[in-house]
Amino acid sequence: MYQSDCNQLLSRFEKGVVTISFNRPQEENLINYAMLMAMRELFNQAAHDDKVRAVVLRGEGSCFCGGDDWQNMGAWPQEFAHRKPGGSHGAAPIPEQETIKALRSVMKPTIALLHGSVLGLGLDLATVCDLRVASTDASIGDPRIHQGRASATGITYLLPRLIGLSQSSRILLMGEILTAEEALRIQLVHQLIDTLKFASATDELIKKIAGLPTRAYEVHKLQVLPQLDMSFDASMTHCLGVRQTHVIEDREEGARAWRERRDPVFKGR
Repeated sequence: MYQSDCNQLLSRFEKGVVTISFNRPQEENLINYAMLMAMRELFNQAAHDDKVRAVVLRGEGSCFCGGDDWQNMGAWPQEFAHRKPGGSHGAAPIPEQETIKALRSVMKPTIALLHGSVLGLGLDLATVCDLRVASTDASIGDPRIHQGRASATGITYLLPRLIGLSQSSRILLMGEILTAEEALRIQLVHQLIDTLKFASATDELIKKIAGLPTRAYEVHKLQVLPQLDMSFDASMTHCLGVRQTHVIEDREEGARAWRERRDPVFKGR
């Protein structure tokens, strides 16, 4: 269960948490097509598994991810054979987009653990996650503009909604690489942790998140993401629809724990 068939991508399922690790440490964990397709499969599986309480992205070795292996992506995925355009501008980022959409469709908590280089497609994936926690050694940015390439994998939609147009321009249009401290200042990351304490502190954070009433978390997320593009009145109607069609069993445990003056034990249902 949750075993990747791509040896450049590690995955495990433990105590309700699916952890997916980029496993090309000698190549800065650069992402290729095989890794993308393996990730998409894991995201889709986790999205529909009631036992999953959280999904974590991380990188092996000295960095999170240096981006896509754009000069050596490997064989084009056969399922997209009919969608591979010709031309000198190169293949369209269809596999990348499909993987990012799969991650965004996971309504459980999604967490990116950022250390070392967090660049290009690696930043795209981190941006899709709900929470981004960085170590003090992280360097975060998108150098694709300096390679004469376009960032066409969703970050042009997501990043301005996270940190505003002005700060996004520094990253996307100027290709500026930010220190971890600067990424925290502009609220691109949620928390900064000393590199020496990063592993233990993030383990505790993930345990805490996985213990939340993650079904209620899911219902909130089902409201927040679609409502980014709705008017206020439409979002109010949408809230009612989501609320009335999604049962949260943990509500009963929350009420009992409050009456009994104890900490709740949620099941994520």
